[in-house]
Amino acid sequence: MKVTVRVVGHAVEFFPGRKDRYDLEFEGPVTVSGILEKLGVGQALVMAAIIDGKRADFGQRVPDGAEVVLMTPPAGG
Repeated sequence: MKVTVRVVGHAVEFFPGRKDRYDLEFEGPVTVSGILEKLGVGQALVMAAIIDGKRADFGQRVPDGAEVVLMTPPAGG
């Protein structure tokens, strides 16, 4: 299955290659947590996940062909 992942926010620098978009492939069903694991990123870097425009839990399964947006915390001080 294929999933498009977009990363929004300043923590993009902690994602592989500092990219804000990934086209990932999985052998079978995957959750938001599974996507983070494949990217090597901890849940602490993600405030919210959105699957095809709807807020999702980390344990939610992602459908084939979905767009997953990972919202990272804004910079602050």
